[in-house]
Amino acid sequence: MINLIPDSPFQKTRNLLSGITPKDDIIDLSIGSPRHPIPAFIKPIINDNFEQLGSYPSSNTNINFGENALKWLVKRYNINPENIQRNNILPVSGSREGLFTIAFIIKNLNTINNINKNIFLMPNPFYPVYAAAAVCSNHTPLAIDVDESTNYLPDLEKIPDKILADTAAFYICSPSNPQGSIADIKYFKKLYALALKWNFIIISDECYSEIYRDLAPPSILEVAETNNFEKIITFNSLSKRSNVPGLRSGIAAGDPNIIDSFYNLRNIAAATIPIPLQIASEALWSDEDHVILNRKLYNEKFILTESSFGNLYDYKTPPGGFFIWLKIKDFGTDEEVTKKLWEHASIKVIPGSYLAMKKDNKKHTSEEYIRIALVGEYNELKIALERIKQVLK
Repeated sequence: MINLIPDSPFQKTRNLLSGITPKDDIIDLSIGSPRHPIPAFIKPIINDNFEQLGSYPSSNTNINFGENALKWLVKRYNINPENIQRNNILPVSGSREGLFTIAFIIKNLNTINNINKNIFLMPNPFYPVYAAAAVCSNHTPLAIDVDESTNYLPDLEKIPDKILADTAAFYICSPSNPQGSIADIKYFKKLYALALKWNFIIISDECYSEIYRDLAPPSILEVAETNNFEKIITFNSLSKRSNVPGLRSGIAAGDPNIIDSFYNLRNIAAATIPIPLQIASEALWSDEDHVILNRKLYNEKFILTESSFGNLYDYKTPPGGFFIWLKIKDFGTDEEVTKKLWEHASIKVIPGSYLAMKKDNKKHTSEEYIRIALVGEYNELKIALERIKQVLK
């Protein structure tokens, strides 16, 4: 089983670049770890609740954490507060942990109900934890190729009925990683209709929901609230929204039956968010000023990138997220370009194919791209963009 787990794209990149000595100050644009200022107001909150590190935290939300997260969901997605209750949400130690462990819940629920389904669908490229979750829960990951013609989302109308009939879960990410595309309500309605028809669970990764240019991305929760969110589980996080990836604080929301089973597993086997960090989290969920500032900083960097690149590399500013999915096929493969940028510009990026699942070792369109994370500060990015243009010309 372990050999089927996808390799870390970051470790693969380190291996690719080993032995190459960069010539200048290094600028790391490979990892999507936010580096904007941490909201200062949470520091005294954590300090004031320091003594509570002496107590085990609950696997469920404390009162204010749960209430504030609920209020945020209601306001952000215009959900009727009568349709979403405390039994619809659960804290998770960052969205990655939730996106992984939910696969075991789906396996358990299907076993209890004598349902034998083997496939976990996901977009291709994808966040590697999706495939790891599928493999470790004894499912088969099946990655659906996406490209610009499909808005970098799986083409739902081209999935064969035979595949849908054997699908246990469908991972969807909006805004998408790495391309920053946004699924609209129409798309979510189509996906939800398929879930109801073919009896599979939708796992919606919404951790980039607050990083967007103009229009706020919808949630799949919006298409299922009158159905008690049946067959839906969403994950969101404070990591990107609030620049606190080290807080490891997120929420799962959706189908109360899934949430209840998820709680039972997490109560036995999962790490829980320490109480001082839960209290800091509730303050972050209830404040939007820092989120607006954060989004402004990202958007300024996308404006800078568009101004710098212009029509080079077929560049288009994505509607969401903080990555650039840059087409580099005129300058070599993704690995070749990644090595060039490291050696000649001291810039680290991720080869696009490291985020994709290749089929039968065939060439994949992701080899025509690199992923660039706009997570650093403005002036650093300005230098990086000029260096990239000097190498890729």
